[in-house]
Amino acid sequence: MTTTKALLIGQRRRLALTMVGGFAGLVAFSLAVAIVAERADLPTAAALTDRLVPLLVFYAPAPIAAVGGYARCGGPACLAVGAVPAVVFAALVVVGTVFGVPGVGAGDSPIGGVTMAFAAVGLSGAFVGYCAGVTAALLADLAGYGSDDGEGEDGEGDAE
Repeated sequence: MTTTKALLIGQRRRLALTMVGGFAGLVAFSLAVAIVAERADLPTAAALTDRLVPLLVFYAPAPIAAVGGYARCGGPACLAVGAVPAVVFAALVVVGTVFGVPGVGAGDSPIGGVTMAFAAVGLSGAFVGYCAGVTAALLADLAGYGSDDGEGEDGEGDAE
Protein backbone atom coordinates (compact mmCIF):
# COMPACT_ATOMS: atom_id res chain seq x y z
CA MET A 1 0.00 0.00 0.00
CA THR A 2 2.86 2.37 0.73
CA THR A 3 4.27 1.89 -2.77
CA THR A 4 0.89 2.74 -4.29
CA LYS A 5 0.60 5.85 -2.15
CA ALA A 6 4.14 6.92 -3.04
CA LEU A 7 3.51 6.46 -6.76
CA LEU A 8 0.08 8.11 -6.88
CA ILE A 9 0.27 10.87 -4.31
CA GLY A 10 4.00 11.33 -4.01
CA GLN A 11 6.65 10.68 -1.46
CA ARG A 12 9.32 13.17 -2.46
CA ARG A 13 7.69 16.59 -2.28
CA ARG A 14 10.89 18.64 -2.43
CA LEU A 15 11.99 16.84 -5.58
CA ALA A 16 8.52 17.30 -7.07
CA LEU A 17 8.52 21.04 -6.37
CA THR A 18 12.03 21.35 -7.78
CA MET A 19 10.98 19.44 -10.89
CA VAL A 20 7.91 21.57 -11.58
CA GLY A 21 9.49 24.89 -10.59
CA GLY A 22 12.69 24.26 -12.50
CA PHE A 23 10.81 23.29 -15.63
CA ALA A 24 8.60 26.37 -15.32
CA GLY A 25 11.65 28.58 -14.98
CA LEU A 26 13.31 26.97 -17.98
CA VAL A 27 10.21 27.37 -20.16
CA ALA A 28 9.69 30.98 -19.05
CA PHE A 29 13.34 31.83 -19.70
CA SER A 30 13.34 30.23 -23.15
CA LEU A 31 10.11 31.99 -24.17
CA ALA A 32 11.44 35.34 -22.92
CA VAL A 33 14.72 34.84 -24.81
CA ALA A 34 12.75 33.92 -27.93
CA ILE A 35 10.71 37.13 -27.69
CA VAL A 36 13.79 39.29 -27.06
CA ALA A 37 15.68 37.62 -29.93
CA GLU A 38 12.75 38.17 -32.27
CA ARG A 39 12.30 41.81 -31.24
CA ALA A 40 16.05 42.56 -31.44
CA ASP A 41 16.29 40.86 -34.83
CA LEU A 42 19.09 38.51 -33.77
CA PRO A 43 19.04 35.72 -36.37
CA THR A 44 21.33 33.30 -34.54
CA ALA A 45 19.42 33.52 -31.24
CA ALA A 46 16.09 33.37 -33.08
CA ALA A 47 17.19 30.24 -34.94
CA LEU A 48 18.26 28.61 -31.69
CA THR A 49 15.02 29.46 -29.89
CA ASP A 50 12.98 28.32 -32.90
CA ARG A 51 14.34 24.84 -32.21
CA LEU A 52 14.50 25.00 -28.42
CA VAL A 53 11.03 26.35 -27.61
CA PRO A 54 9.06 23.59 -29.39
CA LEU A 55 11.33 21.00 -27.79
CA LEU A 56 10.56 22.35 -24.31
CA VAL A 57 6.88 23.05 -24.88
CA PHE A 58 5.83 19.90 -26.71
CA TYR A 59 8.37 17.16 -26.12
CA ALA A 60 9.95 17.73 -22.69
CA PRO A 61 6.91 17.13 -20.42
CA ALA A 62 6.76 13.40 -21.19
CA PRO A 63 10.32 12.43 -20.19
CA ILE A 64 10.29 14.80 -17.21
CA ALA A 65 7.04 13.23 -15.98
CA ALA A 66 8.49 9.76 -16.57
CA VAL A 67 11.47 10.55 -14.38
CA GLY A 68 9.14 12.07 -11.78
CA GLY A 69 6.92 8.98 -11.83
CA TYR A 70 9.91 6.70 -11.38
CA ALA A 71 11.28 8.88 -8.57
CA ARG A 72 7.89 8.70 -6.78
CA CYS A 73 7.09 12.41 -7.04
CA GLY A 74 3.40 11.61 -7.48
CA GLY A 75 0.78 12.04 -10.15
CA PRO A 76 -0.18 15.63 -9.36
CA ALA A 77 3.40 16.87 -9.72
CA CYS A 78 3.95 14.92 -12.93
CA LEU A 79 0.73 16.23 -14.47
CA ALA A 80 1.63 19.76 -13.34
CA VAL A 81 4.73 19.44 -15.53
CA GLY A 82 2.38 19.01 -18.48
CA ALA A 83 0.43 22.15 -17.60
CA VAL A 84 3.56 24.29 -17.19
CA PRO A 85 3.94 25.37 -20.86
CA ALA A 86 0.30 26.51 -21.07
CA VAL A 87 0.46 28.41 -17.78
CA VAL A 88 3.76 30.09 -18.67
CA PHE A 89 2.46 31.01 -22.13
CA ALA A 90 -0.74 32.50 -20.68
CA ALA A 91 1.23 34.43 -18.05
CA LEU A 92 3.56 35.75 -20.72
CA VAL A 93 0.61 36.98 -22.76
CA VAL A 94 -0.91 38.69 -19.70
CA VAL A 95 2.39 40.38 -18.86
CA GLY A 96 2.85 41.41 -22.50
CA THR A 97 -0.64 42.87 -22.57
CA VAL A 98 -0.25 44.76 -19.30
CA PHE A 99 3.14 46.23 -20.17
CA GLY A 100 2.34 46.80 -23.84
CA VAL A 101 5.05 44.63 -25.37
CA PRO A 102 4.46 44.73 -29.13
CA GLY A 103 3.63 41.37 -30.65
CA VAL A 104 3.02 39.68 -27.29
CA GLY A 105 -0.37 41.02 -26.21
CA ALA A 106 -3.66 39.24 -26.72
CA GLY A 107 -5.07 41.67 -29.28
CA ASP A 108 -7.44 39.81 -31.59
CA SER A 109 -5.46 36.57 -31.69
CA PRO A 110 -7.00 33.26 -30.58
CA ILE A 111 -4.95 33.18 -27.38
CA GLY A 112 -7.41 30.95 -25.50
CA GLY A 113 -7.29 28.30 -28.19
CA VAL A 114 -3.50 28.30 -28.32
CA THR A 115 -3.27 28.05 -24.53
CA MET A 116 -5.72 25.14 -24.47
CA ALA A 117 -3.78 23.41 -27.24
CA PHE A 118 -0.55 23.77 -25.24
CA ALA A 119 -2.33 22.38 -22.19
CA ALA A 120 -3.79 19.42 -24.09
CA VAL A 121 -0.47 18.45 -25.66
CA GLY A 122 1.48 18.95 -22.44
CA LEU A 123 -0.98 17.10 -20.20
CA SER A 124 -1.34 14.14 -22.54
CA GLY A 125 2.43 13.85 -22.90
CA ALA A 126 2.91 14.14 -19.14
CA PHE A 127 0.26 11.48 -18.51
CA VAL A 128 1.95 9.04 -20.87
CA GLY A 129 5.33 9.81 -19.33
CA TYR A 130 3.97 9.39 -15.79
CA CYS A 131 2.46 6.02 -16.70
CA ALA A 132 5.80 4.91 -18.18
CA GLY A 133 7.66 6.06 -15.08
CA VAL A 134 5.27 4.27 -12.72
CA THR A 135 5.50 1.11 -14.81
CA ALA A 136 9.30 1.29 -14.70
CA ALA A 137 9.22 1.82 -10.92
CA LEU A 138 6.94 -1.16 -10.37
CA LEU A 139 9.03 -3.38 -12.62
CA ALA A 140 12.19 -2.26 -10.83
CA ASP A 141 10.55 -3.07 -7.48
CA LEU A 142 9.64 -6.54 -8.72
CA ALA A 143 13.19 -7.12 -9.92
CA GLY A 144 14.62 -5.90 -6.63
CA TYR A 145 16.18 -2.73 -8.02
CA GLY A 146 13.47 -0.34 -6.87
CA SER A 147 14.04 3.06 -5.34
CA ASP A 148 11.61 2.36 -2.51
CA ASP A 149 13.86 1.70 0.47
CA GLY A 150 12.16 1.31 3.79
CA GLU A 151 8.60 1.45 2.47
CA GLY A 152 7.92 4.95 3.72
CA GLU A 153 9.11 7.96 5.63
CA ASP A 154 8.29 6.60 9.08
CA GLY A 155 10.67 3.64 8.70
CA GLU A 156 8.02 0.93 8.72
CA GLY A 157 8.74 -1.93 6.40
CA ASP A 158 7.62 -5.42 5.59
CA ALA A 159 10.52 -7.06 7.45
CA GLU A 160 8.54 -7.67 10.62
